[in-house]
Amino acid sequence: MSEAKERILQLLPADGWDAMFEDEDNVAVVCFALVESTDEAGAVSSAVRPMAGIGNAIEFCDDYPNYQGLTRTDDDWDEEDDEEDDEGGEDDEEE
Repeated sequence: MSEAKERILQLLPADGWDAMFEDEDNVAVVCFALVESTDEAGAVSSAVRPMAGIGNAIEFCDDYPNYQGLTRTDDDWDEEDDEEDDEGGEDDEEE
């Protein structure tokens, strides 16, 4: 068997997102990483994981046991507008 490995495939900007930590202040997310993981048995999976400046390094937020999730910081962002955009796209296709 081989050891578990992680590889970052792509970095995406994370403007307007904060990571929430239990008993800590929110931390601005620097980017989202598309990560490919291979476990000891050789199974491959992928996930999008948030990264933030924690201490003197940029680290995966979800590596910390007190990580609670993400929240939007943009006052201009409206979830209802985003859902309406998603619903309207299907009718625009030509047959």
